[in-house]
Amino acid sequence: MYIGLHTIEDVMREYLIQGSNLDKYGVPELYPINVSNITDSVDFGESFNRRIKNHRKLNVNFYVNDNVFTRLWNNPDKYIEHLKCFHSVIAPDFSISTGLTGMPFAMNLWNKYRNHALAWYMTVQGINVIPSVSILDRDNWDWGFSGLPKRSVLSCCTNGRVRAKAARLEFCEGFYEMCERLEPLRVIIVGHIPDELNSPVEVISLKSRNQKFNEEMREKNGNKH
Repeated sequence: MYIGLHTIEDVMREYLIQGSNLDKYGVPELYPINVSNITDSVDFGESFNRRIKNHRKLNVNFYVNDNVFTRLWNNPDKYIEHLKCFHSVIAPDFSISTGLTGMPFAMNLWNKYRNHALAWYMTVQGINVIPSVSILDRDNWDWGFSGLPKRSVLSCCTNGRVRAKAARLEFCEGFYEMCERLEPLRVIIVGHIPDELNSPVEVISLKSRNQKFNEEMREKNGNKH
């Protein structure tokens, strides 16, 4: 159980991970959760829209550009009560990019740490947090799946993973490995589901912000004719 504070005024924000167990990479291990009746998800930026009603039926996700929710990392306590208004929250998803053109490993691991640290803190504050899984290439499975719970509802996103066939197949391979290692109860997929995916577990398909926007534009254009 982590109880350390190593900087003056806690500039490293170790308060976020107090009481957690850390995996071999120093990342907080998340608790399993079993939630149901999730029918729609809005991203963190959208969640502040005053037109949104029935918060208790909505899920909040962080599958948007990092700059939209960096403020949560900078001041988590400012947003805790806001997030408590919703049915559940998918864990933060600061960018992870691997491969030849990806980010340095230290940056990827730092972002995974931040994702888990915020998820742990929100869980401690009484929010229903669904662990988010970055589906990575096989060279990065070990640390990518580390710190995630077994037999839990999990979530992942397919943004940027469905246009190219190679990207879809890589996603499917990582998805199957996730199911093998973590044995999820069910998986929420935000975004288009690859045609090649034959999931061995129940999938809850939710639309991403881009999907919703494109559908709204098609409806508007259709009404003009």
